[in-house]
Amino acid sequence: MYSARLAKGGANSWVVEFRHPLLRDRQGNIGKKVRRGLGIDREEAQKIVDEVNQILADENLWTLASKTLVKEKFTEKTNGIFFDQVDDESCSDPWKVRDDYISLPNQDSGYSRIMLLGTTGAGKTTVIRQLIGTDPDETSFPAISAGRTTTCNSEFVFRDSSNWRAVVTFIPRGRVRNLVEECLWEAFKRAVVGEDGKSIMKNLLIHPEQRFRLTYLFGQYKVPDKRGGQMGRIDEEIPDSAELMRDLDYLLSQIGQLAEDAKEAFTPNSENIDEAIDQLYSDWIREDTEILNDLVDYIMKKIYSRFEGIGGGQIQRDTTGWPIKWTFETPEKNMLMGYMRLFAGNDGRRFGQLLAPVVNGIRIEGPFKPRWWCEMGVPQIVLIDGEGIGHDSSITTSLPIELTNRFSEVDNIVLVDNASQPMLDIPKVIIKDIAIRGLYSKLSVVYTRFEQVEGSNLLDDDDRRDHVFASQDGAMDALHETYNINIRLTRMLREYLRKRTFFFSQTNELKAPSVELQGEVINFLDVCIKTGMNDGKSAMFSFPLYDFGRLVLVITQAESVFMNKWQSLLGLRPSQYPPQHWARIKALSNRLALWTGLTRYGDLDPASDLASCLIQGINEFISSPKKWSGEAPSDEVQQEIISKISALISIKLNKIAIKRIKDDNVGLWVAAFNYRGKGSTYQRANTIRNISEKAIPIPKISYETASADLLEELRLYIEEALREVRTEFGGGTLDEDEIN
Repeated sequence: MYSARLAKGGANSWVVEFRHPLLRDRQGNIGKKVRRGLGIDREEAQKIVDEVNQILADENLWTLASKTLVKEKFTEKTNGIFFDQVDDESCSDPWKVRDDYISLPNQDSGYSRIMLLGTTGAGKTTVIRQLIGTDPDETSFPAISAGRTTTCNSEFVFRDSSNWRAVVTFIPRGRVRNLVEECLWEAFKRAVVGEDGKSIMKNLLIHPEQRFRLTYLFGQYKVPDKRGGQMGRIDEEIPDSAELMRDLDYLLSQIGQLAEDAKEAFTPNSENIDEAIDQLYSDWIREDTEILNDLVDYIMKKIYSRFEGIGGGQIQRDTTGWPIKWTFETPEKNMLMGYMRLFAGNDGRRFGQLLAPVVNGIRIEGPFKPRWWCEMGVPQIVLIDGEGIGHDSSITTSLPIELTNRFSEVDNIVLVDNASQPMLDIPKVIIKDIAIRGLYSKLSVVYTRFEQVEGSNLLDDDDRRDHVFASQDGAMDALHETYNINIRLTRMLREYLRKRTFFFSQTNELKAPSVELQGEVINFLDVCIKTGMNDGKSAMFSFPLYDFGRLVLVITQAESVFMNKWQSLLGLRPSQYPPQHWARIKALSNRLALWTGLTRYGDLDPASDLASCLIQGINEFISSPKKWSGEAPSDEVQQEIISKISALISIKLNKIAIKRIKDDNVGLWVAAFNYRGKGSTYQRANTIRNISEKAIPIPKISYETASADLLEELRLYIEEALREVRTEFGGGTLDEDEIN
C-alpha cells in the first residue's frame, strides 16, 4: 500500500514524500522515493498531499492512459508530482509522428529517398543548403557552426506545390527532465570542489554529451564585469538579456547553496573528490533534500514557457501538456524559415528562446530545388539528414542501431566526406557497416571542399580526382585488412564507387555557384533518382549452400572482436582502444539501466557494437558458401544474392543485440550503476564484462544453453533469409536437405 505524507522541508517550507508505484529506485526496485517541495502554505500543501494519496489509493489512476483523467480531477501541481518523472514508454516513434502529418513519398510514387551520413564537420549541412536552395541572405537554417550543429533528424520532401508544410517533434518530457537533472548534477559537482561561477554554469548549460544545450534556452552565462549590451541587428525579437541573467544568477546561487549544504552534511575526501561526491551525495541530493527537485522543476517550467514564444502553427500536447509536435502550413517560404530558425537555429543573439535542445526531428515539405535549377522542375527526392557520426574516432567502430534500422527505408545512402584530407577512420566505419549489411548498391560518396585539394603535382581537376580516388581505393583495401571484409566485396566496392563518387567545390557558395558544381550536383541527383528504379531480378537457379556446422566460428570471432574492444574500454585489457573514465562508464550503465529505449551514452554503444560484430561475422560466413546448388553464377550475381541475404539478416540482428545487451540484463545494469566508493570502478567494469559474456558467450565443447540459443537464432535467421531470397530470385522453395 502506497501513501504520501506531509513533511517539513526547511524552516518555512513543506514537502510531500512518498514511494512512487511506477518508478524504480537506484537498486532497480519499484517504489522510488519522491520528495517534492510544496511551498510555505501548510493548508495548501496538505491539499496536495491528500490528492496524491487519492491517486496512490487507486491503481487505475497509475496507468499512462489515465493521465487525462488525473489532469482533469486534480491540480496541475499534483499531476506534475505524480507524472513528471514517468518516462512514457508508450510514446510514439517520433518518425511515425511526423509521418502522420507529412508522409515520406517512396519509389511507388516516383521518389528517391536520400540519406546523408558523415562525420561532424564534413559538410553535410552545407550540401543540403545547396540542394534545397537556401537563400544566400538567409543562412541560419539549416544551421552550421565550427562544431556539432545537427542534433536531430531533418527531412526535406521536395514537392511541387504552392504551399510549404512542416512538422516538428519534441523530446518527451520525462527524458528532458532526466537530461536537466544530469546537467544540474554536473554543475553541483563543480560547485562542491569550489570552481568559479563560470565553470559551474558551463557544466549546467552544456550536457556532457554536447547534444543537450541549455544555453539555447537560457542564454550564455557572463561574469558580472563582462556583461554588456546586445550586439548586432536581427529581424526577430531577441530575448531580454537582463531577465535571462537573473534566471542564471538564481540557478547559480541555488546550486552554490546546495553545495554548501552538502559539504556541511558530509566532508568529501580530497584524495578522489569526484568519487567522494558520487558516493556521499548521490542519495542525499536526490532523496534527502527537495532543492534538486525544486531546481529541476524551475528549469522545466522555464523550458515549457519557451514554447509560448512560437506564436503560430498548431501544437499537439500529451496529457501532461508537454508538446508532442508542432505543425504549420503557409504559402510563404520566408515565414516558415523564420519558425525553423527557432526550432533548429543556433544564432547566439537569440539564445534564450531557441528550442533546438528539445527538438528530436524536423520534416519540411515544399517546392525545394537549387537556386540555379532554373527551368527544371522540382526533383522528386527526399533528403534525410541526421547528427554527425562519431565524436571520438578512437572508439567508434559501428553505426548506431537507430540509424542502421532506417537503411532499409531509403534508396540512397550518401557518405559526405572532406576531399582535402585522406579518408579517416569514421568514414571507413560508415562504408564498412553499409557493406556488411548488404547495402553497398545504395552507397554513394560526395566529397566537399574539392577546391582545397592542392599539391604541386596536381595540375588540374583530373589530377585532383585521381588523388582523391587513390585515397578512397586505399580505404577500400583497409576494409579487408582491418575488418576482414571479403576481398571480392571490397573489389566490387572500389569499382562501384568509381561511378558513384562526386566532387563538390565551394559548396557554401549559395549566390552564384560555379558551373562545375552545378554540373556535379545534376549528375549526383540523376544517379540518386535512378537508383533502385530498375531493380528487377532475373530468374536464377543456382543458390549458395552452407555448412552450418561452421556457424559456431561466427560467434567465436564476433565474441573475440567485441570483448577485445569492451574489456579495453572498461580498463580490463590493454589494446588499441583507450580505457574510458569511470564517470562515462557509469553514465552508460545509467542509460541502459533506467532510460527507456536508450542503449548508448555518446560514442559508448555496446548494442550497436555487438550487432556490427555479429553482422560482420555472418557476412563473412555467407560470402563463403560450401557450394552452389547449380553452376556458380558470376561474381557480380553471387555478390547480389549474398548482399540481399545480409540485408535481410542485419535488421533482425539489431533486435538480437538490443535484447541481449539491454533487455535481458536490466538488473545487472542497475547493479553496475549503483556501485559506489572504493573499488566501485572495478566492480562496475566486472559486472559489465559479465553482461557482455552473457550477451555473446564463447561456444564450448560442453553443451551450454546460452551459446546454443544464440547459435540456433543465427541459423534460423539465415535460413529464413535464404528462403526469402530464393523465392525472390525465382529459384523455388528451399529443400531441408539443402540447409542441413
